[in-house]
Amino acid sequence: MERSFGVIPVYRKDGQTYFLIIRHNSGHWAFPKGHPEPGESEMEAARRELREETGIRDVTLYPEPVFEESYTKAAWHDPRQTVAKTVRYFLGIVHDPHVHLQAAEVQDYKWATYDEARAIITYDASRRLLEEAAQALKLR
Repeated sequence: MERSFGVIPVYRKDGQTYFLIIRHNSGHWAFPKGHPEPGESEMEAARRELREETGIRDVTLYPEPVFEESYTKAAWHDPRQTVAKTVRYFLGIVHDPHVHLQAAEVQDYKWATYDEARAIITYDASRRLLEEAAQALKLR
């Protein structure tokens, strides 16, 4: 099983809550995530991936609740084979919303309200994560 870790980035301004979603170079819209490096904790990997993909450093990550999605995808070594993947996400309150994208992996980004993010996110599993995060933030 393949494991990755990510962040559901949230920014609050003037009573409104925004979620950062990114468009990966593969074309889908989702939250920042990636594979851990040797010796990293789950939260360290999530924080590093957020920083690498978006340039965001000023963020408070919360250890609970953890949001999780699981799916099957094509294996890197042989696209004819599949591999099970689990991604664990942490809620991150962003204090400085300026984004600097990692062009090698990310095409675009949007700070979106819940409704905007729900309409843009590509996969149902990621929309479920958005809904769970909104519930945890008491938005829904």
